[in-house]
Amino acid sequence: MHRDELKTVFDQQASGYDKQWEKLAPIRDGLHFLLESVFAELPANARILCVGLGTGAELFHLAKKFPRWSFTAVEPSGAMLELCRHRAKTEGFVSRCYFHEGYLDSLPLIDRHDAATCFLVSQFILEQEARSEFFRTIANRLQSGGLLASSDLASEVSDYEPLLNAWLNI
Repeated sequence: MHRDELKTVFDQQASGYDKQWEKLAPIRDGLHFLLESVFAELPANARILCVGLGTGAELFHLAKKFPRWSFTAVEPSGAMLELCRHRAKTEGFVSRCYFHEGYLDSLPLIDRHDAATCFLVSQFILEQEARSEFFRTIANRLQSGGLLASSDLASEVSDYEPLLNAWLNI
């Protein structure tokens, strides 16, 4: 699936995405639990890059736990990003967020981040060189010694289409 197709799929899913994810709450909660442990030693005023964050589940979790952290939210789906922005306003931490609609490679390189999250994103990048470049781009946006928390569905490329269809139908 190409970038434009993915963006269209997630724009269409945005309004029901959080409801759809309720079925997978144990996975999400486990990721967030581990994320707190991995990021526990970051500075009190850490800058976190959230790549392909959808409606922002990890951002909201981290923003509540770490009230001085700031966040760069990168999401190609405008509909998903708008839901994320609205919730950040409602929950009172929008001032700690920078929202970027687009892919990571279109994000201006302004400041380096202490850490990054990338959950259920790179599974959509099937070409090996493109995957490597994606993770290099994240690394280039981190400070020296910065942390990346990443989690994805994985399978052989030949088995990818059924896995993607299952994921989109959850």
